[in-house]
Amino acid sequence: MTVPPQDRLVEYTIRVANPAQEVQHAKARFVMWSNNLSWDDFWAVDRRERAEAEWGIDGRLLTWALVRKDDLEGDTYAGCETYRWNGWVKRKRSDKVDDGYIYGIASVVTPKQHLRNGYATRLLSLLHHQLGPSSTLPPFPESWGAPPPLSAKTVPEAIGSILWSDVGSTFYSRCRMSLHRPGWSVKDSQNTELVWKILPPSSKSTSPSIDQLEDSWEWLYETDLTSIGEELSAAVKHRIQRTDTTERSVFVQDPASPGILSFVPLIGSWNRLSKRINQPIGLRIKSPSPTGEDTIVLFALHNGSIGARFLITCIHNLIPAQLPAVLRVLDVLAAQAGHKEGWVWDLGLSNDLVHAWSGLTEREVVVGRRQESGGHLLGTAWYGTEEEEGQVMEGEMWTWC
Repeated sequence: MTVPPQDRLVEYTIRVANPAQEVQHAKARFVMWSNNLSWDDFWAVDRRERAEAEWGIDGRLLTWALVRKDDLEGDTYAGCETYRWNGWVKRKRSDKVDDGYIYGIASVVTPKQHLRNGYATRLLSLLHHQLGPSSTLPPFPESWGAPPPLSAKTVPEAIGSILWSDVGSTFYSRCRMSLHRPGWSVKDSQNTELVWKILPPSSKSTSPSIDQLEDSWEWLYETDLTSIGEELSAAVKHRIQRTDTTERSVFVQDPASPGILSFVPLIGSWNRLSKRINQPIGLRIKSPSPTGEDTIVLFALHNGSIGARFLITCIHNLIPAQLPAVLRVLDVLAAQAGHKEGWVWDLGLSNDLVHAWSGLTEREVVVGRRQESGGHLLGTAWYGTEEEEGQVMEGEMWTWC
């Protein structure tokens, strides 16, 4: 009698992919997410990430493969990628903020011929034990077989990990750390969205120009992102320092992590083979006070992997009074890029900025929870003790991967 594959998962293990397995994983991704690229162009983007992208060099981007224990160099039965970001954690009932690493999990895919055998679920369950500290994770279940060897030299231990689910809110929780501790949990409060209508300028004489901003306004470009990351890093660290951790631990990515702010706009342009260069990816409004904080809005003109909308990736210190003028300026860029709608995440459902946005009736604003299918739902896995109930603090689009 033949034993079905899902009953033989103990025969499989996880490893950092070798070059041939990286190609297998890329080909499985290509079937799912080619974004109208040829295979050669798709593979070129993959190689470019690892060769020149800040987020991909120095081992920050790794491909993982589920393989047979008796054929470690052989075929991939499921694969994924991890992006390593710097971050901070403030533990339950602590006043101290510690440095650490947070992993973004992406491109989870099973080759078509191996679908529906439980391979991706097993891969991700094993991945927890590659990323998290054994001292705080639950023991490796005996029913899963012998634990895989750790890849400690290339994979520093993490505070936690996140992923963005397009297959609903429950699948990744079933990719467990143990028989009784779930994998990535999705919370509705961290998965809000605001969609608004882009209003193309109707008259050249009255519409704002991207070349003629107000005196205190300036466009931001890719070359500005290192200094912007340092600014936002100080603000995010201050916010986690002020966060009440009486009930649970919190952790957050550092905006100064190499490449984290440029990932969404740049990978979006690479995947389109964009010929347009030096496009703005942000807007700064300088504070009228020498000691005040500037307003910063970061965005991506294109990222088909997220959605065919104008994407606001980060909002810092934007007040309701500034919103109408900011949207009018962004309309110009968004309309030039062919967008009908804009999209922003994790603003919440009810606060002054959301109310101001919703009050712009001509914008036809829709606020709510992101969709189960294709909604990029943020899931969190905490690698501290279960009693700390750690949760990620940030869910804006700049943290997507």
